Amino acid sequence: MSDFSLWDIYRNLLWALGWTVGLSAIAFIGGGVVGAVLLMLRLLQRPWLTRLVALYVQLFQGTPLLMQLFLTYFGLGLLGVETSPQFAASLCLTLYASAFLTEIWRGSVAAVSRQQWEAGASLDLSFGEQLRYVILP
Repeated sequence: MSDFSLWDIYRNLLWALGWTVGLSAIAFIGGGVVGAVLLMLRLLQRPWLTRLVALYVQLFQGTPLLMQLFLTYFGLGLLGVETSPQFAASLCLTLYASAFLTEIWRGSVAAVSRQQWEAGASLDLSFGEQLRYVILP
């Protein structure tokens, strides 16, 4: 039986805290970038693209994160892609966060009244300009 001193426990907790903060930052930043791209794809009003993004969101929101972590690490290994546990965790957490951020932001955009969209169109703004100057702020 191993005896751990109080210092051993605190040292390991501090080491884990660093990894937790690092992976959280990677997941939030990466998830924000991927989520913004997915939001733009979903707002393009192309039915097949909207369904594809909705399927992505439902897949990642509907399955447990632990299962996704296992599938990312071991599944990439089965496909012949050699990854480190940190890379697999970063990739999985980024995809997971992007699904939630996409849906949160889609709800925010859907809450903008139709008059705001029409005001942007009346100013002869393109779709991207409407999003940039009217809808997203």
